[in-house]
Parts: sequence; structure tokens; C-alpha cells
Amino acid sequence: MKSPRASKIQKINKQSREWEGMFMLLNENRVWYPPIELIETDTALILRAEIPGVKIRDLDVRTTKSLISITGKRHEQHFANEKELICSQLHYGQIECLIELPVPIQNHRVEAELVDGVLTVIMPKAQTWDTSKNQENIQEILALFPA
Repeated sequence: MKSPRASKIQKINKQSREWEGMFMLLNENRVWYPPIELIETDTALILRAEIPGVKIRDLDVRTTKSLISITGKRHEQHFANEKELICSQLHYGQIECLIELPVPIQNHRVEAELVDGVLTVIMPKAQTWDTSKNQENIQEILALFPA
């Protein structure tokens, strides 16, 4: 026979799992933003993003002279003998990342690779930077997100 204390703890744990489940349902269609780092060298900008569990076919990396956009999807994994999800701190669903670059790049020479859950994008720097191109930057942003 269970002690009254053990019974209360089980009840609290069950309620906690139910609450987590409700919050997971609310977050099901939310966008998540991968942790990134942007590094500048003499010749390039290097962006690294942690996106474990995402396949290269589920990613879209786009660049303009002054922006990089990363979108994609991380699909939820289900196991054949899975009975009940007890706890999850993993993010699933749509991935979005839009970063204004500190210097212009040669977007036709960008290279990207996905290794061990880390996306690395190497963006060679352009030769000059014209700070009077704000209107052009706005148009580039709008072009990344067609209506």
C-alpha cells in the first residue's frame, strides 16, 4: 500500500505532466529561433547556428548583400513503443532566423554546410560598404518575405 505522501507526490507529478502537455499543445505551431553566433574575419562573415535534428532538405538559407535568412522545420520524432510523453524541453516546428549583416557580402559566393547539428554559413565580404543604401536594404528584406 502506498503511503499518503507518495500518493500526493504522484498526484502532483501527474498534474505537472498535464500542465506541460497543455503548454506543449500551445507551443506546437510556434516558431523557434536557433542559437547563433556571427563571426567576422578579415575576408568573411561566418554564421553558426545550432539546429540539431534538422535535415538539410528541411532548411532554406537565403542571403542578400546585407541580410541572411534561415528558415526550416524540425519534425517531431515518435517512437513505435512510445506510450506517453513525460517531459520535453526540445523545440519542434518552424525555424526562423533573420539577421542584418554588419558589412555587405558577396551573396553569390556564400557556402553552407550542416555537420553534427551545426549549420555553418561562410559569407565572403564585398569590397565596399555604402551606408546610403537603407532603402535598398528595406527592399531586400521585403523580397525575402513575399506576401
